[in-house]
Amino acid sequence: MKKTLKIAVIVTGSILLLLLLIEFVGSPIAKVVVQNHSEQWIGRKVEIGGLHVCPFNGSVRIKNLHCTDAGSDNEFVGFRELYVRASLFRLIGKDVCLRRIHLTDFNVNIWSNDTCFNFSDIPQRFASNDAQQPQEPDTTPSSWTIDLNDIRLRGGKIAYQDRKRHNEWNIENVNLVVPGLHFDNQQSDAGLSLDLPDNGGNLRLRGAYNMSSNMYSVIFDLKDIDLTQAEPIVKEYLNIHSFHAWLSGHLLASGSLDNIMGVRVQGNAQIDNLELKDEDRDPVVTLRQMAVKLTEISPGPQVYNIDSVLVDSLHVNFTRAQNYTTLSRLFDVEESEEEQEVDTIETESAPPATQPTVSNQPTIKIKNFRLTSSSVNYVDKTLFSKFNYNIRGISASANNVNLTGDNHIVLRGLLPHGGSFLANWRGAVNMEKGNTRIVAMLKNVQLEDLSPWVEYMFAYPVKEGTLSVTSDNAIRKGVIDATEKIEIYNFKLGRKNNRLDAELKNVPLKAGINLMTDVNGKINLEVPITGDINSPKFSLGKIIGRAIGNALLKATAAPFVAIAAAANKDVGDLTQIQVDMLQPDFALEQYRKLDAIAQMMKEHEELTLSLYQQFNLQDAIQEKAVFNLKRAYYESQHTDLPPGPLTLVDIDRIRAIKDNNSGFAAFIEPMVGKKGGLQKRAVEYYTADSLQTQVLQDANQRNQFVVRYLTEQQGVNKHSVTAITAPVDELADYKGKSRYEIRGETE
Repeated sequence: MKKTLKIAVIVTGSILLLLLLIEFVGSPIAKVVVQNHSEQWIGRKVEIGGLHVCPFNGSVRIKNLHCTDAGSDNEFVGFRELYVRASLFRLIGKDVCLRRIHLTDFNVNIWSNDTCFNFSDIPQRFASNDAQQPQEPDTTPSSWTIDLNDIRLRGGKIAYQDRKRHNEWNIENVNLVVPGLHFDNQQSDAGLSLDLPDNGGNLRLRGAYNMSSNMYSVIFDLKDIDLTQAEPIVKEYLNIHSFHAWLSGHLLASGSLDNIMGVRVQGNAQIDNLELKDEDRDPVVTLRQMAVKLTEISPGPQVYNIDSVLVDSLHVNFTRAQNYTTLSRLFDVEESEEEQEVDTIETESAPPATQPTVSNQPTIKIKNFRLTSSSVNYVDKTLFSKFNYNIRGISASANNVNLTGDNHIVLRGLLPHGGSFLANWRGAVNMEKGNTRIVAMLKNVQLEDLSPWVEYMFAYPVKEGTLSVTSDNAIRKGVIDATEKIEIYNFKLGRKNNRLDAELKNVPLKAGINLMTDVNGKINLEVPITGDINSPKFSLGKIIGRAIGNALLKATAAPFVAIAAAANKDVGDLTQIQVDMLQPDFALEQYRKLDAIAQMMKEHEELTLSLYQQFNLQDAIQEKAVFNLKRAYYESQHTDLPPGPLTLVDIDRIRAIKDNNSGFAAFIEPMVGKKGGLQKRAVEYYTADSLQTQVLQDANQRNQFVVRYLTEQQGVNKHSVTAITAPVDELADYKGKSRYEIRGETE
């Protein structure tokens, strides 16, 4: 017995002595080993102020650790103290249990350069050699359990530098509390709080996770987060100068790690004092506050159920110029001045197009939407005069907004100088598939504010007038059937600017207004509108403008025809004059009409006259091409022709040359060959573009000639006569005879 006791005492003493040796000798040795081999292990220098290992309670305490970046003396990771305490005896039961992990005053410096971080080399050092070889999945359940308890990180600082975007984040007061982290069927809990730099707000997280079920939940508490930190990221997608906003909210995200897209988000979020400036440092969007309350957001099943959206003081500045709009500049999308038409080429051997897969339509519901105290400032630089229109006091309300059912949305606003508008929308949001009715009303609109638009459409500036409009629009599966009721009071125009190439320049607007205005100074119009809203050529403004123009043209046609008929007893129809495309001068019949028109203009000084030249452009090009060939042949036969333009006699002789004339055919064969029709060969020889230029130059000279004749020889007021040629696209579609259409209007 004594011998056994003696042995026990010796063994116990030996164990105690061994533990003491480990505590007093092992700690310094471990410190030296770590410092001497750190570069070999992790490629970084590590310095430790103190390291203490206590085998009695299974604890390790490390003080004042500093770890540098690879190949640099800059600090990568450092902390004042790390304390870890473990239950050593529970290892016998295959249970790894850390009772306490405390990290105090830690400092982490991270930088990235595109896709590479300053710690990217560390995982590679510990990768196994056969990491690239395919491994059979290990489905054997582990008999080990891991419990991490009382994890606390206090007073941390994290500095992040994005060297590609030249952005830095400095996060302070990082505090993490994890009561328990269990790698078994128990639930793990964690909490994190941190402060963003420069009073940039506070973020707090509380999370729970169960490893057995893989279920998780995270609560986000955001307080005055300065989103300016995200400006470099925003600039990757938008061409902006600056971006400012503040974010607060309380959100709950829950779901399973087995299905990341199955996350469900609830709670509320709020953005305050948002300001976005373009590259010219002009504000594009400003917002005082937007508050959103989420009932459920689930990206997986595409469910977006929103309880309320409240927007206050949203201000938008939108500019349209010849080659850009505000949106195209923000998103760096090039604007085209002309719409491009795409020709579809079908072949018999082409396989049928594969039908696209139709994805499930998302479920979007907004129970309550409110917009208050907002404005839109619209600037249009595409008109002849700058158009700046500010709509303020905008408010909107909607309840139970959704994509599939009927919606009811009301929009109101105040227009400049006492005007207002109201829009009432009932029906489907998707107007291509559903039915929608939109009733809009404009009241007391000052037409002088719209003068640049009227000038662009009709070449007249507006001096005075008020406008009220009631617009009733029924849209059935993308096809609009609308009626615009327009009431205008005291409409007065300035002098027409004939130098402007207005959309509807030749519409006699002033005459129409005078004829349609009643004794009380009012004009009442009803304009029908129909069309496919999905067509790239559909333009509501142009449709309304042309409809009004047609109404005005009909209103003014009768009095002009009556005046012309009264002045015309033996010269025929004075509303048009035939034109010979190969002759710069006029024949006797044409001069008689011009003389009669000049006499009519002198007797009715209130009239202004517009001669509108029309012809088929393709026919004119072909005729000009053949004439050029015959002229070349004629000049080769008459070398004694005087310099200068051809006389009418010469023109008649050239036109008299027959196409099958043997001398002419022999002359042109070296130039245009023998195969194909004469017109086609002539056009190919001179080129269509060159011929078109000649035709339009001849037409312009004819315009100048007729104006000079009426004003200089017949004494008509030069301000009362204009002569122009129809636009090229109109000439390409024109099917009638070559002529001047005579248009008159009363001042």
